[in-house]
Amino acid sequence: MNTSLLNKLETLGYYTLPPRHENCVGHTGLLILLRRQPPMQAVAFNPQTIHMRLLDWDGKAHWTTFKATSPFPMSRVVCPGLITIRDQAGQEARFFVFGGSLEARDEAPGEKVYSLRSSAPVLELTSEKTTVTDQLALQMETLFARLRETWNMDDEVFWHHLTKVYPFHLFVASAQEMLTRYEGQPELHAHPLQQALYHALKHEKSWLQETGQWPDPVPTLADLK
Repeated sequence: MNTSLLNKLETLGYYTLPPRHENCVGHTGLLILLRRQPPMQAVAFNPQTIHMRLLDWDGKAHWTTFKATSPFPMSRVVCPGLITIRDQAGQEARFFVFGGSLEARDEAPGEKVYSLRSSAPVLELTSEKTTVTDQLALQMETLFARLRETWNMDDEVFWHHLTKVYPFHLFVASAQEMLTRYEGQPELHAHPLQQALYHALKHEKSWLQETGQWPDPVPTLADLK
């Protein structure tokens, strides 16, 4: 890792990697710095733990919490859903992912950098839940609950299955499902945040089509079972 990026991490605690294009709904990845000892200088945020659902060694999807001292011998598969970063004061930074991979490496004595990468946008959330990305994450949680019921899977089997879905395909199928629902229910546009999400997803779809990345045919959520 270059010195400039490591310096940013040491001050900010975490760093979102650049989006794929202007006005993208999310980022290409996330870097998080965990320290064994408190920093000598003042920092904006000093992460202590990372909490997320991962595909574990036993082939099951488990909620897992990492600290600076946690062993991390190889890349791990990240399950779709929430990621929560907490500092020593209990403050949180929250993200939503459609899946991806997680790696970790020691960058300096007593410092470990966790690197999350995904083929789908990594959504940065707010505590107020008033942004397009917050709304998208909430809608995804609703979609997951509906899928689990439709597929008639217990919790463990459902999350294990989602880890096998390519994150980009999950994002595209979900985005198309939401766009279809918005287009079939005009009353949803009465809410400014819902309308903003609709336009954000339309913009994302247009960019993917223009760059030849939007699949044809588009996979549906039912296809992902």
